Amino acid sequence: MNPRRLLQWKTLLVATFILLVVAEVALVIEQERAQIFAATAQETGSVLIDFAETHAQLLARKTNESFAQYEQRIPTENADTQSLYSKLYSLKVGRLRDGFARRGLKRSELEEFYQRPGSVIAIYEIGRTLFDMGSELRSAGKWWRRPIHLTYMSPSKV
Repeated sequence: MNPRRLLQWKTLLVATFILLVVAEVALVIEQERAQIFAATAQETGSVLIDFAETHAQLLARKTNESFAQYEQRIPTENADTQSLYSKLYSLKVGRLRDGFARRGLKRSELEEFYQRPGSVIAIYEIGRTLFDMGSELRSAGKWWRRPIHLTYMSPSKV
């Protein structure tokens, strides 16, 4: 082989190696972004579950409250809960929903309720769905390291 031909082969080999390294780095970066996104979804889901459980306790009938008073209080409590959800969480939930959709992941529980859940039960379902979807995404994208499975434990069970 002449020196010029040998130099071409070396150049091709080096270029191929560089492309493989760049592709590997891009893959690792994308997987880390997915892991961060999944952790954010799990954290938000956990916060929403706590929020829903707290507001469900507020909806419980008080011992000294008549049924008529209770019936009058429920719409106000629901409206306050909905308003607080809209103010604190709806934007973040919408972004997470869009992020999952870009990754090809959709759940009917999230699609139906994320903008205006309407009840504490729906907020709980949104939280549980986000947490579960984050768990799935975290474990699905880890071909190069052992998956860590997180489970949500409500404060009442601790």
